[in-house]
Amino acid sequence: MSKKEQAAHINQQLQIGLIATYKAMLAFKKYKQSPVIISRDGKIIAVPPEEMPPARNAV
Repeated sequence: MSKKEQAAHINQQLQIGLIATYKAMLAFKKYKQSPVIISRDGKIIAVPPEEMPPARNAV
């Protein structure tokens, strides 16, 4: 496996892990009925988990 292929594989695995983590975080926030804290335009805001975009599938 070349370095380029290896990097692409690692990138794909990272994307899969990040998507799984995002899904788990949203499920937890919905269960606990707590907002997701994000930064938008330099301001810290609380967003209900129902208003967060759904996770995209890995490439």
